[in-house]
Amino acid sequence: MDHLTDKEFDRVCTHLSRTFGLNMRSKRVLLDCRLSRERERLGFSSFSAYLDKVEAETDPEATARFVDLVTTHYTYFLRERRQFDFLRTTAFPELERSKPNRTWNILCAGCSTGEECYTASMIVEDYRRGRDLPPVRITGIDISKAAIEKARRATYQFAHVEKVPPRWLSSYFTNDGGNYTVTDAIRRRVTFAQANLNDPDALQRRYDLIMCRNVIIYFDGRTREQVLDSLYRHLAVSGYLILGHAEIIRSRTKFVYRRDSVYQKQPEAIIP
Repeated sequence: MDHLTDKEFDRVCTHLSRTFGLNMRSKRVLLDCRLSRERERLGFSSFSAYLDKVEAETDPEATARFVDLVTTHYTYFLRERRQFDFLRTTAFPELERSKPNRTWNILCAGCSTGEECYTASMIVEDYRRGRDLPPVRITGIDISKAAIEKARRATYQFAHVEKVPPRWLSSYFTNDGGNYTVTDAIRRRVTFAQANLNDPDALQRRYDLIMCRNVIIYFDGRTREQVLDSLYRHLAVSGYLILGHAEIIRSRTKFVYRRDSVYQKQPEAIIP
């Protein structure tokens, strides 16, 4: 199997940075392995010919496959459980007090194959028992078309649900031959869309809570700041932004750090 030369690797990284704002220079082995197999599958005689096809963007399928291959979709239900506990113990009670009659909007940015969105929906389902809550709308967006299609199917192998409590498995999933499908009651409050956070038009409404975990770490510095600015603008005052544990916001003029990589939008720091 041929490998990316230094020049070809630089070309891939430049394209990813210019087109998607992604900094993948530390992921040479990943890019090499995945793109080498894809080049061979498509029958291109060289990486240059394959990259010509990708950069031309004349083949939507090839472009979608390229994006899917260079991005990471590792996730599972209840990943980083303490952050989901925060929804139940802090975020939802605050929303119940402050917005008892208005739809709660939750965004999962970089939602991958949907586990995060459905986990949030299951927590909503638990929390609403015995309470008169308004509708809850959970939106998942991801750059990968393949990931979004899988999220919409909502069917997962056991490895993705092994941390799910037994009560959830029996109440919120159906089991068909070892595959677990999320029930309609959980799915109906979740919608998905393909979008790149680097696109200024990716977000369309104001959200009460945004989960953007293990996403901005892959952006270059300039894009990371632009994305954080966009998330800030689309987050309700006093709303929460939940990041991955390796992701840090150093500015305290917009967000206050709470705990477990949870940040709260400063009420006095509203920008137009």
